[in-house]
Amino acid sequence: MSGKVLGLDMGAETTRYVAGRVKSGAFEISQAAAVPTDELGSALLEAGLKGVPAVVGVTGRDMILRTTFVPPVPDWQLRELMSYEVDDIAEQSGDALVADHELLGGDSSSDEDLVLLALVRDSLINEQSALLAAGGTKLRCFTPNAVGLHNAVVATDGGEGTVLAAALRGRNTDVAIIQDGELMFARNLTGGGDSFTQAVAEAFGVDAAKGEQAKHKLGAFPGPGQSLSGQQASVAQALEGALRQVVGMLQSTVGLCRNQLKLPALEVDRVLLCGPGAHLDGLDTALTRALGLPVEFFDPTEGYIVDPELDLGDDGPDFAVAAGLAMMASLDGSYRIEILSESARKAQVFKQKTLWLVLAGVLVAAHLGVFGWLSQQNASAAEADELRLRRDVNTRLADRRSYERASSQAQALAAALVSIEEVTAPGAGMVTVLNLLDAHLPPELWVTSARSVRTVEPDFDWEGGARPFVVVEGSGKEQGRDLSSAVVQLTTDLRQQPEVAGVVFTFDTDSRGRFSFELRIDTSVRPALDAAAGDDAMNDADDGGGA
Repeated sequence: MSGKVLGLDMGAETTRYVAGRVKSGAFEISQAAAVPTDELGSALLEAGLKGVPAVVGVTGRDMILRTTFVPPVPDWQLRELMSYEVDDIAEQSGDALVADHELLGGDSSSDEDLVLLALVRDSLINEQSALLAAGGTKLRCFTPNAVGLHNAVVATDGGEGTVLAAALRGRNTDVAIIQDGELMFARNLTGGGDSFTQAVAEAFGVDAAKGEQAKHKLGAFPGPGQSLSGQQASVAQALEGALRQVVGMLQSTVGLCRNQLKLPALEVDRVLLCGPGAHLDGLDTALTRALGLPVEFFDPTEGYIVDPELDLGDDGPDFAVAAGLAMMASLDGSYRIEILSESARKAQVFKQKTLWLVLAGVLVAAHLGVFGWLSQQNASAAEADELRLRRDVNTRLADRRSYERASSQAQALAAALVSIEEVTAPGAGMVTVLNLLDAHLPPELWVTSARSVRTVEPDFDWEGGARPFVVVEGSGKEQGRDLSSAVVQLTTDLRQQPEVAGVVFTFDTDSRGRFSFELRIDTSVRPALDAAAGDDAMNDADDGGGA
């Protein structure tokens, strides 16, 4: 039996924790609760969890998840390549970052290895570490929520086939795509259950708190052949717009996975839904209808709780991420991303490497002393040891020279890639825009032309001179709503895509009543850890355009 471990799914207002241990090869949950984040330390002390090793989940805009192909290299070379990547992103963001990486599984059409790199602000790690230390929590590491979600699915569901697991929080959604038990793609998205609350609040003209109450009291999606009436019907109608946003997020994630893994024929077999933002009756049925895939709620706590007094009721899916984080810390074979603060990482490196080298040196000195004391009868053995040590030193020197050559080649390759990107950016932008239009173009609109241009666009937030972007022109025919609304919807959908940095739109109706529109789309996305969580509100459609 292993020792008890703790998984912490920390939110700005609420933290959910799961504590348990592995017994007879299975993870058993003994404690679980949701507590205010600012009272987390005292809550863990009261629960008797002081000193229990904890894995803490990270999500939101303070984290970057990056998927990249690398050539097959030894582990030490992969660490160096990822170190260069982290330094480059840190320089662009202007913040100190800490990171960890791990190879991804699943099918891929490339001969290269696919790596998941997770980066987090060092300041955030230090802040949360201090909060946990105040409650006596023994911090093990931080890891992306999507990784915890993956481990929960594999441990309790198996993850057979190609599975998309989505954990909806308030402002964020964590997604893991799993193929036959192996993580093949992970992503953190802006937007979650709060979009349903906002839709209800706007529909009834109330604040967010009352919108949340109305959502939980009246919110439901009607099943097949079912009709709602009164206020419940009004709430359901308001929820439909937010549902389309969630559907768009999940579909764009699958599309991005296909593009990055170079698997255009990849198809998802089923969807597992969990998280506190997914608390709506009939949401699984509504998503099944919209996605054309079987969708079911995922509760990794069901059947794994050993305390008869612990009853999570219908809230089991809310603890999926916390359970997965605890499972990662205790189950053999779990997928691991382990992020530590810079100070903790240096201490760990000292323990694992430097301290062992010091001890090895002490042992060698003692060994040589014994041989000297035994005098001439052991002289030949001492000479052999000396020769072996010299060979080891020479081998390490050769390894260092090999690394320096590889480092120089990597820097030259990076410079060449920058030049290549300048040439290929227009074509890549065009491909991205055509893929997005194929997925999001409303049926009443059609495209008449699409071209790549390079010029200065004042409505885009650029620094410097001319940059490439794509100009899309089109027309439309009304089919139940005015065409300006269709253009606004298309612009909104495009701005929510991670591949899009900005969209400027205009539309017009000439003297003959012919409608036309133009979109200027910037796909030159750059990492920005401090970017706002969502886009600015759209200008009113009557203005005839917006940025």
